[in-house]
Amino acid sequence: MKRPGRGLASLVLMSGLLLTAPAFAPPAAAAERDVAYAAYQTGHYRRALSEALKRIEADSTDAAAMTLLGELYRQGLGVRPDQKIATEWYERAAARGDVNATYALAIALLDEASGRRDPARAGVLLRQAAAAGHAAANYNLALALLATGQPEDDGRAVKNLEIAAKGGIPDALHALATLAKQGRGMPRSDIQAAQWMAQAATAGYLPAEIEYAIMLFNGTGVAADETAAAKLFLRAAGKGNPIAQNRIARLYQSGRGIPPDSIEAAAWHLAARARGLDDPALAQLFDRLNPEQQGRAARLAADRIEGAALTSP
Repeated sequence: MKRPGRGLASLVLMSGLLLTAPAFAPPAAAAERDVAYAAYQTGHYRRALSEALKRIEADSTDAAAMTLLGELYRQGLGVRPDQKIATEWYERAAARGDVNATYALAIALLDEASGRRDPARAGVLLRQAAAAGHAAANYNLALALLATGQPEDDGRAVKNLEIAAKGGIPDALHALATLAKQGRGMPRSDIQAAQWMAQAATAGYLPAEIEYAIMLFNGTGVAADETAAAKLFLRAAGKGNPIAQNRIARLYQSGRGIPPDSIEAAAWHLAARARGLDDPALAQLFDRLNPEQQGRAARLAADRIEGAALTSP
């Protein structure tokens, strides 16, 4: 039988983790009065560091300031990155009940760079943060539960994902949609899947944009709408996704959901091919173009490849 703490933490490490935003987020009203937090939000990291240290000097129990310091050291903002120091600040803040620090500490304890790797304790902390309603903790806990392959864990994962989705994590909406399509942890429902997938796509989550576009095109769980599908494919293609680029190229070729345009079809095909996704039928379309048309398509593709590279995170 698997040891719960150790198994959970090791699975969380595989999940990709979501500690990319600040580990802390005070209420909006508090943020307006919080000079340290405001400095962090506006990119004045040295001032954020200074103001956070002043706060701790004035109040040795200021957990939010400690969490801010942990985040600054973790990312190396205004100071040299130091995972050990970051972990120490997270530890102090977590001991004072800061849920954001509890989550951040759980992630830190999965990282060798923290100097204090402890997967078992990380699992306990992750559960604590999730129980307190931390969105990212609930998302990562759900992924860990899904990875066990146990039906009872699937149901628990759905509840965690719902909390994460309400907390503004589009990945959680996408995961819920996927589970609804599979009938895993909940009754199978293409309609429910489409609703969640639409929300994730509206939030700009790239995988959901592509999958919801496919659902729209095929009328899976939602009324078929090839025009709306084409718009979504075009949006995702502009972000540099080769699958979306290939799909919109096909739509331009066939004129489904969008006016037919051989030059556009060829340009998007070239962009997708540059990302490793070839398509023999589209390659033949390109070969049938005259040299001037091929040149126009190639220039469009180059511009789009460059644009996607400049705007990608």
